[in-house]
Amino acid sequence: MENKSIKKESGLSLEEQERLVILMKAEDVKGEQLSINLEAELVVENEAEELIGKNIDDPMEKFQLYYNGLTKLLKDNLPKGKRNEEARRIIYDEKNILINRGAKKDEKGIRGSDGRMAYIEDLEDAIKIVAGWISNKGTYFDLYKAFWDKNEELGYGHQN
Repeated sequence: MENKSIKKESGLSLEEQERLVILMKAEDVKGEQLSINLEAELVVENEAEELIGKNIDDPMEKFQLYYNGLTKLLKDNLPKGKRNEEARRIIYDEKNILINRGAKKDEKGIRGSDGRMAYIEDLEDAIKIVAGWISNKGTYFDLYKAFWDKNEELGYGHQN
């Protein structure tokens, strides 16, 4: 539809016609973008087609990894009881920084990120750390240090 036909058919104000034209132009190309490749040629890329075949998050896999993998391993192997609560918290804080890609608790104790929604590859990394610690019969400090080192490697920092 052109501007003239919009004006004739609709009786819209000039501002409404301009909005309609903008919205109609936005409908012309969906999911495509112009870019320049390495040979300095203009290329039309379809963003939707690029997503096909890529690994999309799987909620069931994430649930299994978080609850039946990482959380269960830690609960089964970390020291139990009120006396060891602080030691568990220190390890959990480093683990949570890793699976939440560097998100730390603020002064109110709020992380602003939920480990249950972590990326699958981050959960897998954390499980590998815990599994390695278990198989090597490491100390609690060894586990903490393994999370610490991985956070350092990724530039995430640590919980204060």
